[in-house]
Amino acid sequence: MGATSRKTLMLLFILFLGFILRSISLNQSLWLDEAINVLAAQKFSLWGIISEYAIADFHPPGYFVILWLWTKFFGISEILVRIPSMIFGILTIYIVFLLGQKLHSKTLGIISALLLAINPLHIYYSQEARMYALATLAVSINMLLFIKLINRDKGNRGDRVIYILSNLLVLVSDYVAYFIFPAQLIILFILKKGAMVKKWFIALAVSVLLGIWWLPVFINQLSVGSAASANLPTWKFVVGGFDVKAIPLTFVKFIIGRINLANKIIYYSLLLPICLLFLFFISRGIKYIKGDVRNLLIIWLGIPLILATLISFTLPIYSYFRLIFILPAFIILIASGVLSFQSKLRYLFLGTILLVYFFSTFVYLFNNSFQREDWRGLINYLKLVDKNYLVYFESSGTFPSFDYYAKNSINAKGALKDFPAKDKDNLINLKTDSENTKDIYLVDYLVDISDPNRLVAKELENLGYVQSGIKDFIGVGFVYHYVKK
Repeated sequence: MGATSRKTLMLLFILFLGFILRSISLNQSLWLDEAINVLAAQKFSLWGIISEYAIADFHPPGYFVILWLWTKFFGISEILVRIPSMIFGILTIYIVFLLGQKLHSKTLGIISALLLAINPLHIYYSQEARMYALATLAVSINMLLFIKLINRDKGNRGDRVIYILSNLLVLVSDYVAYFIFPAQLIILFILKKGAMVKKWFIALAVSVLLGIWWLPVFINQLSVGSAASANLPTWKFVVGGFDVKAIPLTFVKFIIGRINLANKIIYYSLLLPICLLFLFFISRGIKYIKGDVRNLLIIWLGIPLILATLISFTLPIYSYFRLIFILPAFIILIASGVLSFQSKLRYLFLGTILLVYFFSTFVYLFNNSFQREDWRGLINYLKLVDKNYLVYFESSGTFPSFDYYAKNSINAKGALKDFPAKDKDNLINLKTDSENTKDIYLVDYLVDISDPNRLVAKELENLGYVQSGIKDFIGVGFVYHYVKK
C-alpha cells in the first residue's frame, strides 16, 4: 500500500474517531440556551425566528434558520437537535486536514485533524445545539479559501464567488467570528499582498451587501444588549465580561476543555506542567514552519483575541467558547511543534498530547458533573414527590429548559415581578400562594443575578415556611424544599 493510500485510510479513521467521540453522551440534558433555541424553533415561523426571536439572542440568523429547518423534519429530542453541530464538527476536522496540507504537508494535515478530532473543547461544542461549531466550520472554510486566493493571487471568477459565499457563511454564523476579517486584512499587509487588498475589500463588501437586510435586526440586538448590560451589571460575567484570567483561561480550555477539579491546589499543580508543555510545542511550531505560514497562523490566533479583549471593556463578548473559531490555528501550531521533532521524539510527544486530550475528553464524556445543566434530572425528581406542591424560580417566570422537560405537568412560576430584585416590592404576592400550599420548592438558578439578597427565601421564612431539604442538580444549582409550619 502506497503512502498516499495509507494517509487516506488514516484520514478516514480520524473522521470516524471524531464521529464516535461526538456521539457519546449526545443525549445529555439540554441546558438553558439550547432549550431556548429549540422551543423558539417550535414556536416561531421561519421569518419570526429571524426577525423577532433573534433580537433577544445576540447572534446572526444562520444557526437559527438551520435549527428551524432541521427540527421541522427531524424533531426536538436532545440527540436530534445536536446532530447539526456534530456534523459541523466532523466537517471541520476534514477542513483542518486540508488547511494543514495546504499550509505545509499532508502529514501536518493528518496530525492536525487527529488533534482536533479528540480535542475536548471542540467535542463539547460539537455536541451543543448552538452556533459555535458552525462558526468554527465557517471560519475554517473561509481561511482555506483565503489561503488559496493568496497563493493564486489573481484566481478565477469561480474562486472569488466561492470566497464571497464563505464570507457570507461567517457573517451569518456568529458576530465574534467577524474578527477573522481584520485578521485577514493584516495578513495581506504582513505578507505584502497589497495588490489583493482591493479585491479582498470588494469580496467582503459584496458579502455584506448580500446580508444587509439583517442590519435593522442587528441594531435592535445592540439596543437590547446595551440595556441588559446597564440594568444587570453582573450579567456580563455570565455572557462574557473580560477580566485578567480570560486569556489564560482560553488557553487552558483549548487544551483540557471544560473539566476542572474542586481542589484548586491539585488542579493547578497538574495544569501548570501541561500548559508549559503545550507552550513548548507552540514555540517549536512557530520556529518550524515557514515565515508566511507562521505569520498567518499567529495572526489568525492573536488578532481575534486582542479585538475581543478590547471590545469587552465596553460590550461583554469575551468568552473562550465564542473564540473557538481560532482553535484550528492553535491546533495546527501544536501539530507543527510535534512535526518539528524526528520520528522517535515525534511519536513520544504526539502520544503525550493524545493522552492529555483523551483523558480530558473521557472525563467530560463519562462524568456528568462536567456536562450540561441537569434540568431533566430536576424534572424527574419533582415528578416523584407529592403532587400538592409549588415550584418557584428566582425569575419573572419559568425557564425554557424547565418547560422543555416539564411539558406543563408541574405547577411552577417565577417569584419575581422585576429583576434584579432590590426589595420586597419586586416580589410577587407569595402570601396568596402560601395560604393553599404546604410544600414549596425554590430553584436558585441564576439567583446571584436575579435575587442576590435572597429576598424570596427570606419572604418564605416570614410566611412560616422552614427549609426541610436541599437537592443539588448539576449546572442548575440548589433546589430548596420549604414546608409550612
